[in-house]
Amino acid sequence: MSLQNISDQLLHELGRKIVHGELQPGQSLPKVEDYSEMKGVSRTVVREVLKSLSARRLIESTTKIGTMVCPRSNWQWWDPDVLTWASEMDDKGEFLTRLTEVRLAIEPAAMELAAKNVTEEDIQNIQNCYEQLKASVDNEEKWVKADYNFHHSLIQASHNELLISLIQTLRLALERSRHTTFHAIQQHPAEPFQGPDDEILERHKAVMLAVCERNGALARQKMYELLTRVSQLIMSKDRP
Repeated sequence: MSLQNISDQLLHELGRKIVHGELQPGQSLPKVEDYSEMKGVSRTVVREVLKSLSARRLIESTTKIGTMVCPRSNWQWWDPDVLTWASEMDDKGEFLTRLTEVRLAIEPAAMELAAKNVTEEDIQNIQNCYEQLKASVDNEEKWVKADYNFHHSLIQASHNELLISLIQTLRLALERSRHTTFHAIQQHPAEPFQGPDDEILERHKAVMLAVCERNGALARQKMYELLTRVSQLIMSKDRP
């Protein structure tokens, strides 16, 4: 195994332990030489891993105290690795709820902007992505990918590079969230929809039509309704 692979493996191992709560804020990490011996790797590898975790603000090293886990409020949550580690927790309901709260703060406004800026080329792309979504509702893996692509096509129509980049940063976490909601909606379809497939498609179609018809207020409302439903599904995932 290459030095880089060893470093990456140790980085993900330590990162997960911190984000998953196995290493608590304020807890001290072993010294470099001790950790090197424990893991059978060079001190250079350990220092590189600690440097990477420090860059993500998960840990902090001082001369007097040593290396300690930082408070959660200090963490660089927008880092893709931190988001991925958080979305991999066995009990990730709280994280997915927080993620949906972020989406509720961003995506309805993004839909209003998309309705304002959408082009004919965007409309064609959005409609194509919706057709792919329709064809995927009976296959979890295909649906997760198609749903991301559909939402991404809507965000792209905003023509705001910051919004587009933010959603791309969240991709892996959003995919894990979609796995959760896919299962939950099978158990808890909402009235007046005939079933989970109908609900999925009708809610997404409502957003698509509002954006493509350039109705900003309606686009904002329909995306808010969709994400509110996502939040309900995440909270219902443990109900029988």
